[in-house]
Amino acid sequence: MLDQTVYRQRKVGLSTRKLAEQLAVSPTLLSLVLNGRRGVSKDLVDRMARWLATPMVSGGPKHPTTVYKEFMAERASFVSAETIRYYKEKLEPFILWCEKRDIADITLIRRAVIGEFLTFIRKGRRGYPLSNGALKLHHQTLKTLFNYSGETCGVSGAWVNPVSQIKVKQGDAQRTAFTDDEISAIYKAIERQSDRILRIRNRAVVTVLLNSGLRASELLSLKVDSFDSTGGLSVVGKGGKRRSVTIGRSGVKAVKAYLKARRRRDKTLWLTRTGDPLTKAGLRQMMLTIRRKSLSIADGVYAHRFRHTAVTNLLKAGVPLRSVQLYAGHSDPQTTLRYALAIDSELAIAAVDSAWAGLGVNRTVK
Repeated sequence: MLDQTVYRQRKVGLSTRKLAEQLAVSPTLLSLVLNGRRGVSKDLVDRMARWLATPMVSGGPKHPTTVYKEFMAERASFVSAETIRYYKEKLEPFILWCEKRDIADITLIRRAVIGEFLTFIRKGRRGYPLSNGALKLHHQTLKTLFNYSGETCGVSGAWVNPVSQIKVKQGDAQRTAFTDDEISAIYKAIERQSDRILRIRNRAVVTVLLNSGLRASELLSLKVDSFDSTGGLSVVGKGGKRRSVTIGRSGVKAVKAYLKARRRRDKTLWLTRTGDPLTKAGLRQMMLTIRRKSLSIADGVYAHRFRHTAVTNLLKAGVPLRSVQLYAGHSDPQTTLRYALAIDSELAIAAVDSAWAGLGVNRTVK
């Protein structure tokens, strides 16, 4: 860690005092450490690690770091703080990768370079290789950054986004919707919770998720006055895109019962028992509690699975694919199409099974 810090310090051209400022440590302490007269504490190691993971090298208007910072500054004006954290997590490894290779012009990056980076990042940074789905997220976010660079860096008309030239496999995670029996088991599990207010709150959370198909972050950002009397609301999703959804009549009824039970005048809709806003960690714990009380549910209980269920139910009800895409906030229609294909496969399997059963044929393979 110390060797990497020194190497980068020299590359960036920082004095010990400037480096100490960026690490937020005493220049005297840092000087003693760099001269080998004092050991490196765990706190200093952590500070160095954060510094090494932060893009530093910059240059002209087309330098990857410059473009990245301008991209983030623009996005910060209309996307949520959580989306900004997501962009940082996915893009900073690429910017640092460019820094180590002295790439100074993002418009000169070609397909082969992107391929090398994706191969590098696929190995994972914690000893475990990335899944297809995780790699796809890096690919999609990089594509967005390069679209931005193409729009702002004055590239020629012949320029092509190098990321879009590379195809990455879709995620192989299952999009498993809850069955009707599983939904019933979830509500029964909630009713077995001892705390009355949390019981009413959790019932409302599940009902809203099932009706709206909201993402976890969208759910947690709801305010008491977010929706109208019919349950309609306008929500800002990924990329700052706004869409209209509904929590349904049953959602309105469940939320009203919760607000009446909690008796707190707070703009935030979902609160903990102590009156604090419900967080993602709290939502995960809520889902885990439900799972423990309904062990018969396959594939687990988590917020995003309710979203899968909402999308699947809309498609099964015959809502057009494009309408479901807009309702769910899928930027890529292929995402919605995968749900439709899964439904078509289930219908085909059911039809085949029904046909064989009608013929009285036992198809069991021994």
